[in-house]
Amino acid sequence: MNDKFFKLPLEKQRRIINAAYKVFSENSCKKAPMSEIADGSGISKVLLSHYFTNKKELYMYLWTNAIEMTRKMVTEYRTLETDDFFEMLKRVYTQEV
Repeated sequence: MNDKFFKLPLEKQRRIINAAYKVFSENSCKKAPMSEIADGSGISKVLLSHYFTNKKELYMYLWTNAIEMTRKMVTEYRTLETDDFFEMLKRVYTQEV
């Protein structure tokens, strides 16, 4: 991954990440078109490849990002301090995001 991605404004980073999550959620990794991710984020495919060398690199970034977000939420909202599933959900959904 290119450090230039992290130098982008947060809004542009979010657009790329959200577009990538959307495309990968609708297609297998192998069939997810990078052009569709680029279109969804409002950048060219060439520019997307400037930030992520290939599709696998972008996919692995998203995977790691999802793990980190989950870990953060579990810690922040103390969801594992109870074994009541509905209490876990309540703790997450009643928090300000």
